[in-house]
Amino acid sequence: MNAPPVYTAAVVILRGFSAAYAMNAIVSFAPPQKAKALERTLQHLRAKVISGGLMPGEQIRQQEMAEELGVSRVPLREALNVLADQGLLIHRPNSGYFVAKRAQNELAQISRMLQLLEDELVASIAWPDDEYIARMVSLNADMRAAATSADWTPMIVLNREFHHLMFALSPYRLIFEEVTRLWPLADTFISTTMSARDARLRTVDEHDRIIESLRRQDPAHCLAVMQEHRASTASGLGLTLPRPCRGNTG
Repeated sequence: MNAPPVYTAAVVILRGFSAAYAMNAIVSFAPPQKAKALERTLQHLRAKVISGGLMPGEQIRQQEMAEELGVSRVPLREALNVLADQGLLIHRPNSGYFVAKRAQNELAQISRMLQLLEDELVASIAWPDDEYIARMVSLNADMRAAATSADWTPMIVLNREFHHLMFALSPYRLIFEEVTRLWPLADTFISTTMSARDARLRTVDEHDRIIESLRRQDPAHCLAVMQEHRASTASGLGLTLPRPCRGNTG
C-alpha cells in the first residue's frame, strides 16, 4: 500500500527543517502503523550506532537491516534519511548510507557549540511550575532505572529528553532549535561517558541537582550546576578545542 500523498509530501518538504522538528512532524503525518514502524526503526538504528553495534565508517546493508528489524524498506529508508539529516549517518549517492566518522577536533567543535548555545538558553529560562518539574523528576527516575540495566542505551534518549525539557523553558526558539539539531551529533561522546555504570549514576545525581536549582529559582546557581554537569560529562574525553597558532602574515 502506498503512503498517503500528504504524508509523502511532508517527508520531502520537512527535510529542510531541523531534524527534531521534522521527525515529529513526519510521525504526526504518518498513519499510526507506519509511525510506529518508523519510530521503532529509528530507535534501533540509533542504539546500534551509539552502542558500537554499527562502527564508524560501516555501511548500512539495507536488506539485512530490514530483515533484522522485521520492517519494509520504506520505513527503513525514511529512518536512514532522518539519521543522515541528524549527522549520525552519511548518504553517498549510488553507494548507500554509512555511519559517520567524527574526528576528535570535530567532536570538540560540537561540544563547544553546545556549551555556548546551552548557556544562553539556561540563562534565559522561565522558572517552571510544579507540574513541569514533576515531568523532569519522572524522566530522571526512568534514567536511574536504565542506569543499572544490562541494556542502558535507552538512557541516551532519556538524557536528551531531560535536557531538551529544560532548554525549552527559554524563549529563544531559534537557539533551542539549533541545540536540538546538534544534540544527536553529541550522542557519540555522551555514550562513551555513559558506558561506565558509575558515570551513569553520577549523571542522574547531577540531574537531581539541576532540578533542585530550578526549584530554587536562582539563575547563577542554575547556570553553575549546568556547567559542572557538562564538565563532568566531557571529563577525560579530550574535547578541548585547540587554539590555532597565529603566525606573522606580514
